[in-house]
Amino acid sequence: MLPLDFLREESNSVKRALDDTLRHDYAPELSAEFYGECVKRIRHIDQQIEAQVAAPQPQAIAALLSELGDISTFITLIERSRLGEFSWPFADELRRIAREFLAEPDLFGKTGYPIVHVVADGRGYRILFEDAVRSANSVRKFAIVLFPRPFKDHVLLHSIFGHELGHASLSTSVTGYALVSQLTGALSGGNLTSADSMTAWLYSSDAPQEMKHELNEYQRRYPEPFKFNDDIRLFWIHELFCDLFGLLLFGPSFLAAHKTIIGPSHPHPLKFDLLEPSHPPYAVRHRMLVQAMRVLQWHKTITVRTFDSEVHAAEFQFLDELMEDPFPPWARIVTEQEIEDSINGIRSVCSANVYHPPGSDIIISLVKRLKAALPPILDDRSAQGEPNLRKLDFRAILHAGWIFWTGLGHFSPAPQLSFRQVNQLCNQALLQQRAIDEFLSQ
Repeated sequence: MLPLDFLREESNSVKRALDDTLRHDYAPELSAEFYGECVKRIRHIDQQIEAQVAAPQPQAIAALLSELGDISTFITLIERSRLGEFSWPFADELRRIAREFLAEPDLFGKTGYPIVHVVADGRGYRILFEDAVRSANSVRKFAIVLFPRPFKDHVLLHSIFGHELGHASLSTSVTGYALVSQLTGALSGGNLTSADSMTAWLYSSDAPQEMKHELNEYQRRYPEPFKFNDDIRLFWIHELFCDLFGLLLFGPSFLAAHKTIIGPSHPHPLKFDLLEPSHPPYAVRHRMLVQAMRVLQWHKTITVRTFDSEVHAAEFQFLDELMEDPFPPWARIVTEQEIEDSINGIRSVCSANVYHPPGSDIIISLVKRLKAALPPILDDRSAQGEPNLRKLDFRAILHAGWIFWTGLGHFSPAPQLSFRQVNQLCNQALLQQRAIDEFLSQ
């Protein structure tokens, strides 16, 4: 079989795989735009295949095979996006936010929105954003959001996606360019000024003993002592910036998810892998987020004891545990001023999507609904008994869910709910609130 014949066979195979995807039950309105984009790409490729008949070019054929491979990969991913594999209401909210952050102008200057698809995955939380130069035949880019299948019910943990959205946003030409311009000035001072300043921080006298031991072991095994370089410095700045991005996007729920998911995977929080030093130590990341909570004034309770002592006590415990920071001063790699500058920079670019904590009355209402084992939505009624429907930021539901779960012991009688059941109630609330918001928007 000649290379051009194999290319045609590959194109036909991808078309059949694409047709097969229509058998599945995906979220509303998503199948058509995904299918349409793939069809357009394959048609463009087929036109280029026919143009190769007269004088086949090996490099052109290889490039087209690579593009068909990418389309095939996206088709494989879409087959894991059937309803029921993840929280649809959370995924839909995440898709709405991602569309705004990942929008880019097309060749004619018009805003082009990516096709954001959510799929179930066996690994952790990730967002795969298509490279703009990867395919010359793309009309709209794909952004694939991967939910870990074992946590499909755990919407309180999904706030960690704020960090991944930060990474995806940094890779865009519009939002990314604006964020990088803010990032460069905000987090590039002090210990992060240069690779040399980071190395000096690492070898400082107040560095923890476990880190000093790792550095000594590294020097014993390799001819040169460990030093930071400019690439690693940029990796660290990006990771810290994305943590701040996630916190601003999802509020205290992000730090709760960050601590719950990332903390246990770092039994030595003051160390990092010297052979693959792409991420700062967990202690450094947690310390920065705690500092940011103080800068934002989010370390203070929203509720007041006189209005509801149980909810207030639960919120106080939630914040007390969230702000716990047992790590030494060495873990403080950035200053409050650098954090404040970063927060202001993110807000200047993404002001429409940053989280604003709700009022005390809303938090109390949502938490008391959870105490009654009901989905946490606003369910008050008028004097005539008519339901008083109100729009509500979905992130307030997550915030209330974390307060309730952390402060479970402060309620009487004590609710008999597991963490999974609290998450399921919050997930149901996201669905109901979405229906309310749709009704009020008519």
